[in-house]
Amino acid sequence: MPYWAEWILLFTIYSLLGWICESTYCSILAKKFVNRGFLNGPFCPIYGVGALLIVKLLSPFSDNLVILFFASLLLTSLLEYLTGFAMEKLFHAKWWDYSHRRFNIQGRVCLGNALIFGVMGVVVMRLVHPFVMRLIQMIPSFLAPFLAAGLAVYFVGDTVVTVRTILDLNKKVAELQKVLDEIREKSRAVLEEKKRSVEQAIESRLEADGKPYAEYLEKLRQKQAALERNSKLLHRRLMKAFPTMKSLRANESLARLREALEKRRNERKAKK
Repeated sequence: MPYWAEWILLFTIYSLLGWICESTYCSILAKKFVNRGFLNGPFCPIYGVGALLIVKLLSPFSDNLVILFFASLLLTSLLEYLTGFAMEKLFHAKWWDYSHRRFNIQGRVCLGNALIFGVMGVVVMRLVHPFVMRLIQMIPSFLAPFLAAGLAVYFVGDTVVTVRTILDLNKKVAELQKVLDEIREKSRAVLEEKKRSVEQAIESRLEADGKPYAEYLEKLRQKQAALERNSKLLHRRLMKAFPTMKSLRANESLARLREALEKRRNERKAKK
């Protein structure tokens, strides 16, 4: 089997196993199914990359549990920190936040998770990886390259769709934030005018973009309601998958989208 095909197959299997662990854990906490993953499919790429780094770089230490544990801890924590940093810079959002936990570094990694990853590294190297390699070796040698190539195409396609979804969600969040800011600004102007004279404010013809304030505010509120109401399926999936995700530029509007999504979910439950 070509070396590159083995890497892709290992990445796929460990990404799938990572998704199963993450989704199971989050679903138990939420008491409902949560598709916990950056991609739309049942894969968590960060687990695939982490497992590959462990099995490829730490094999010389597989017999030394102490070194294997601490090396896995450091390697996976570094991966999580760099991944969180890169995603914040690329997508202007904080996808997970451990700031509320003790011994964290900028909310991207924390000691509790690091210890778990260290244990997982030992388990992967000593127990899981031998089984995974036997599983891969059962794939016919002529079929493995085609299977690996197909999986690579899938991951590229899913990544493109996911990135476009995130950019689209960011655009919607920014638009909603602009509306919220404008409503706040216009409402403040009306309140100030009312403070000077309630009667004068009612009779005045103060205008915004050629329209009375009351009419303009109503149109802004209608636009706000439409933006909060019309959420796309993939947008909803991302917000469910990362419930602690925070927008670095427009977190107020992202929170409003979450509230609107939760409100609709509760309304549907009440009707059943």
